[in-house]
Amino acid sequence: MDHHRSTARALAGAAALTLGGVLALTACSGSGTSSGDGSAGGGSIDVVTRWASGSPEAEAQKRVLDAFTTKTGITVNLTDGLENIDDQVENAVAAGKSPDLVIVNLYDKTLAWLDAGVTVAADDYLEEWGLADRMKEQALDEWRVGGSADGELQGLPFSGFSWPIWFNTKLLADAGVTEVPTTTDELVDAAGKLRAAGIQPLIVGGNDWTGQKLFYQIVQSFTDTDTMTGVMQEGGYCSTPSVLEGIELFTQLRDAGVFVDNVAGFTADDMYATYYAEKAAMMPAGSWAYAGAADAGTSVVEDTQLGGFPLPDGSVFDKPTAFQGFTGVGFMITASGAESDKIDDVRQLVQAFYEDESVGDFVKTASILPPVTGDFSASATNPLLAQSLGLDEVVDYAVLPDVWIGAASDPIIQVLTLAYGDASAQDICSGLDQATGA
Repeated sequence: MDHHRSTARALAGAAALTLGGVLALTACSGSGTSSGDGSAGGGSIDVVTRWASGSPEAEAQKRVLDAFTTKTGITVNLTDGLENIDDQVENAVAAGKSPDLVIVNLYDKTLAWLDAGVTVAADDYLEEWGLADRMKEQALDEWRVGGSADGELQGLPFSGFSWPIWFNTKLLADAGVTEVPTTTDELVDAAGKLRAAGIQPLIVGGNDWTGQKLFYQIVQSFTDTDTMTGVMQEGGYCSTPSVLEGIELFTQLRDAGVFVDNVAGFTADDMYATYYAEKAAMMPAGSWAYAGAADAGTSVVEDTQLGGFPLPDGSVFDKPTAFQGFTGVGFMITASGAESDKIDDVRQLVQAFYEDESVGDFVKTASILPPVTGDFSASATNPLLAQSLGLDEVVDYAVLPDVWIGAASDPIIQVLTLAYGDASAQDICSGLDQATGA
C-alpha cells in the first residue's frame, strides 16, 4: 500500500534506507535513565528523541522517564537525535540497530517511514492503549496519512503548537507605530518608521525552516486551501495565478525593507537571539519559543503582543494569519519496538507521557498545546502561552506546509534562501516547481 500521495517521496524515503550503515547511529545506549530499584518489571527500551539536552522539553522528558523507570524497573536507553534525527534513525535501521521508539516531528523524511517499514501504523495502539477517547480529532487527523480522517495513523501526536507573529510593542512605539499592523500596507509603513528610528523590522531565518514557513504563510494569502495544498504537493507555483500573486507579494514586502538587513544569512537561532535581545521588532515563532523568551533576561515577554501576519487587499483570509497544529513532536513506533518482546514496554512508556501530570508538566515547562482533552489552563503559567490561548479570536490559520511538501523540504529551503536575497518572483516559482519535481 502506498501510504503517501506522492509515491516518489515514499520511494525516496525507502531508498535512503538502502545506503547502509556507514554513518549508523551509535548504539542507543549512551545515556540511559537510572533503572531505579529494579523492583518491578525489568528490561530496556531504546529511544531516540528530538528533544535536545538542556531544552525545556528535555527537562520534562527526563522527569517522565525517571518516574517511569522507578515505577517499572525498565531502563530507557536515550539518544539525542537533534536536527539530523531522521538520518540517524534511518542509518541505525540500515545497520540493524533500530531504536524501539522515536520521539520526532512528523516532517520531511519521517513522512516516508511508514511506507519504508521503519515504523508501524499506530491505529490499533490508539484503541488498545486507552488513548482514542482522549485524543483531539484535529491532532489525530494531522498524523494520518495525507491528513485524511481515513488515513493510517503514522504515530501518536504529543506536542501541539501555535505559531503566531510576535510584535514588540515597545519598539513599535519607539518608532511612532501605535498599533500592531494588520494589513501589508500598514506593515510596510511600520517597517519604514522602524528603520528611520534605527530599529530592524521583522527577523526570520532566511536560510532555514523558519524562513520557509513564513514564505508559505505569505504566499497563500490569495489562494484557497485545496489549491494551495495541491501546489505544495505536486508543484504548479508558476502556473497557478493566485500562488504566483502571493510570491510577488513576498518579493514586494522584501524589497520594501520589511525583513531585517541580510535576512538570507540568518537562521532560527539568530532570529530568537535577536528578538529576545529586543533588537528587532517582529518575528514569526512557535509556542516552543515562549520558554526561551521568559529566560531571556529582557522585558521581551512583557513587550510582546502575539498576532497574525498582516493581510493584503484581496486576501482569501478575513484576519491576519498564523499557524497552528499538532505535527510537532510525537511518538513513532518502529518495527523493532512493535516486536512481541518490546511492545508492552513501549506501551507503558507512551502511556506515561499521556498521564495528566506529565502533560501538565510539558504545558508548564515547554508551552506545548496538548493533543488530549482536559483542562490544563492552570499549567499555562507562561504569559505568552496564556496569551496564545486567545489567538483564535484575532487570527485565521494558514496551511502549514510540512506534511504537504514532504521530502522536498530541503531543496525548497535552498530556493527560498535565494528568495530572501534578490531572486525574482519568476525565478522563485520556477525553482520551487523544480524542487517539487513538477
